[in-house]
Amino acid sequence: MQFSHKEKHHPMKCLILLMIVSLPTLKSQPTEVRQWHASSGHETQARALSATATAVKLELPSGKTFELPLEKLIAADREFILKRFNVVLPKVGDPQRSTDALIQAEGQTWPPGKISGPVESAPGSHYYIYLPKSLRAGRKAPLLHFNGSGGGNPEQMQRYLAGCESFGWILVASVESKNNTTFVVNSRHAANNIAMLRATPLVDARRIYFTGQSGGGAMSWWNALELDGAGTLPSIGYIPFEIKVTKGHHFILHGATDYNRYLGGRAAAQFGKDAFYRMHPGGHNYPKEEYIIREGIGWLTGKYLAANSGNSSLAGERLDYEAAMIDWIRQLSEKDPGLAYHLGEFMVSTYRVSGKNATLLDGIVSKLRQSPGNVVYEEGVQAIHEFGVKEFGSFQYVGSMNGKNHEAHAKTALRLAEKYKGDPFVEETLREMALPAQK
Repeated sequence: MQFSHKEKHHPMKCLILLMIVSLPTLKSQPTEVRQWHASSGHETQARALSATATAVKLELPSGKTFELPLEKLIAADREFILKRFNVVLPKVGDPQRSTDALIQAEGQTWPPGKISGPVESAPGSHYYIYLPKSLRAGRKAPLLHFNGSGGGNPEQMQRYLAGCESFGWILVASVESKNNTTFVVNSRHAANNIAMLRATPLVDARRIYFTGQSGGGAMSWWNALELDGAGTLPSIGYIPFEIKVTKGHHFILHGATDYNRYLGGRAAAQFGKDAFYRMHPGGHNYPKEEYIIREGIGWLTGKYLAANSGNSSLAGERLDYEAAMIDWIRQLSEKDPGLAYHLGEFMVSTYRVSGKNATLLDGIVSKLRQSPGNVVYEEGVQAIHEFGVKEFGSFQYVGSMNGKNHEAHAKTALRLAEKYKGDPFVEETLREMALPAQK
């Protein structure tokens, strides 16, 4: 009997097919040693180990390795590398990002993109945790520890999620932290949480930040000193007089009539360029403008990266940070162009973006600068910061000031409100800063 080609099964052919399927793909594998041609005319013998959208890692026959910018190779060699390593180039107009892989949910104790917990860090100490989906595999992330005046919970964490997701921060909230517990006890719970998380491969032990509202804001300062924090993001809190924090970056939030606003000004004055005093309409409450917290996390990230601009190990994070800020600025350019310009000026003047992303951002910021309203917002926000530092930070007193005001300060605030009345947020904030403080 004859078998058709379709019906006949040859054992050797099946074995060969199985071997072929089992072989690793050539893509992403190092090349053999070959000749590479530079656009300058130079040639070299080497094998390519890996590649990104901008550079290739080569290994000489001697074993020495080095990175070569793709732009230095002839077009044919560039195309070969991009195809061999399956590198996808960014679209024209897109910011440059790192090629570091995102963290995978498989194998993680806590699933990225969800709040998990409560987790016990020590007997009697617990926390909730959020891992952002933007975490990069193999890259340690900053950690933001929340202390609440009434205890930490998933609801309290919600307002921080956008910022943590944008900039790749891990967020945790202490369950036991409360106003009716002493600073020492609250800090002990925080220490237990931090100790457990510092021991994981996820957290950058040098970049622990503290946040919280009211009494939790005060705990931010306490923890920053006791637990060697990299900075704070306190909201309507106060800096305890016995706490002498001397380092770090601090983004300080206060309602314009908050009775703790004077202590916020004192803290901002103490840290100079390493602090920003972001006041907003309202009293002893979180800002209704929730983007301000996202801005704070972005500001802290930018300040750290700028202060460590010579650290080449942060190159990938810098690209991802710049891309996240550019994406956000573009999103805001239509619906909130004043805020977009404010963020853009921070990136250009304080963070000092460089490279391809600088060219892209300069074009966006230049266009936003052409609108007088955007300039009013940016200059007004800076004026609010300077007023808070100079006027509120200069009060000589002990504790918070409820119902207190100073006539000269009120006149200055009202004069500034008239100057910047072209922007509703700035004008409202300054007019409320002229009012007596209240709970």
